[in-house]
This record gives sequence, structure tokens and C-alpha cells, in this order.
Amino acid sequence: MSIFDEFDELFKKLGKIKGGSSGYSISVVYGPDGKPIVNVETYGEVDKRALREEIKKMYPNAEIRGLEEEPLIKEADEEDKEVSREIKRNVKRRHPLIWEDEE
Repeated sequence: MSIFDEFDELFKKLGKIKGGSSGYSISVVYGPDGKPIVNVETYGEVDKRALREEIKKMYPNAEIRGLEEEPLIKEADEEDKEVSREIKRNVKRRHPLIWEDEE
């Protein structure tokens, strides 16, 4: 863990204790194609839409990570589980091919 990570953790903890701090941290890296990738971490109350627009102005055509509207991982609800069961019922089972050597 770098000293910057430690400071981020400290500020997050202080924000929780104070009960009103908010802010964000960004880091920019460039992909193999030269396109900027902006990683964003927010804490507290941050206007994510406005922040996204500001980043777009600073880094046109950048891939922005961390300001997604929906979480990247979500818990499957009953409808998702039913669709999964239906797909499994309709998939034909394939059996492995068995090769026999001719001797």
C-alpha cells in the first residue's frame, strides 16, 4: 500500500467521523491505443453527473471508470434467476467426443 492509499483511507475515515466531508480522487493512465483512462473514486456526497461532465471537458474521449450509474456487480433477483433456469432448460446437452486409437 502506497502512502497515497494510506492518505485516501485516512480521509475516508475522517469523513465518516465528521459526517459531512465529501470529495473525489482521480488518476489518469493511458491505454495501449493512447486513449486516456480516468479512474475516479468518490466519497461522501458528490454530484457524479457534474463530475463526469467536468472530466469529459478535461479528457475528451476518455474512458471514465468509477462513476457508473449502476454498480458493476449486482445481486441477481428472482427474475434473473428464472431467466437463467429457462436458458439452462433450453440448452441441449453436449457429450464429449471419445476418440479411440486404431491399433
